[in-house]
Amino acid sequence: MEIDTNFQTPLWTVKYMTSLVPEGVHSVLEPTPGLGNILRELEMKYQVTAPVDFWDVNDRFDAIVMNPPFTPMKMGYEILYKCMEMSDNIIALMPWLVMINSEKRTKDIMHFGLKSITHLPRKTFAGARVQCCVLEMSKGWRGETVFKAL
Repeated sequence: MEIDTNFQTPLWTVKYMTSLVPEGVHSVLEPTPGLGNILRELEMKYQVTAPVDFWDVNDRFDAIVMNPPFTPMKMGYEILYKCMEMSDNIIALMPWLVMINSEKRTKDIMHFGLKSITHLPRKTFAGARVQCCVLEMSKGWRGETVFKAL
């Protein structure tokens, strides 16, 4: 039996993520568009960049909305860190491990500005063994980080 390692973001999750994009945003990067579930939703309201090769992009954006690949997990973290240099507003679907497996990574995310963490139900990605969350990040945010659950 072949295992599908291409987990697309479900529409209900995409709608939730895009609802977190701050007011006044015009340009949005979707760094790893895959089949385009996030991209299609963003294109209804924003000027969106969805590159074939994220590593070739060096522009700044009003916001970034993403679900980077988790295989290998290190790549998703590298994409998150580069995005932290490219925008002051990031909405990222990430594995929970991003917050609990590295004290340095947790400090880096908190220092950037973590407005909220939304716990996603295990059923979000059928067949996936990775528990996920949505990080709502805003550079310079020093208020309380809100925990949400869907």
